[in-house]
Amino acid sequence: MKLSRRARYALRMMLAIKRMTGTAGERVSLFEVSRRTGLPHRYLEQLAMALRNAGLIDGLTGKKGGYRLTRLAERILLQEIIEAAIGPIRIVECLDDDASCMNSDGCECRVLYGKLNDRINSLLVEYTLADLDKGLEK
Repeated sequence: MKLSRRARYALRMMLAIKRMTGTAGERVSLFEVSRRTGLPHRYLEQLAMALRNAGLIDGLTGKKGGYRLTRLAERILLQEIIEAAIGPIRIVECLDDDASCMNSDGCECRVLYGKLNDRINSLLVEYTLADLDKGLEK
C-alpha cells in the first residue's frame, strides 16, 4: 500500500498554508507555497480547487489575494485533507462496490481489508492539521 502523491502533496500544501498564514487571517499565494515547499505550482492549483471545494481553504484573487484555512488547524482532520484530494479512503474497491470484484461474496480476505481500512480511517480522524504541525506528538 502506498499513499498517493496527490494525498501527500495535499497534506504538505495544507501544512504550508497553516504555517505561512498565522492566526490573523492572512493569505498566501500558491507561488509562495510552491517556492517554500518545492511542490509544482500547477499541481498546487489543482489541489487548491479540490481543497476549496471541500471547504478546507478559501481563495481570493487580486492584490491582497491568496489562500487561507477556513477553520482552525485544530479542527481540520487529516482524513478530510486526504479525502478532499483523492476521495474516500478505500484500500480495495470491493469494500464499497461488490460488483468491482467477482470474488467479493466468498473472499476470505475481505474482512481483513475492511479492518485495515477501518484502522487507517481511525488514525486519520484522530489527528488534525495542528497535530501534524506539532509532529503528531499524541
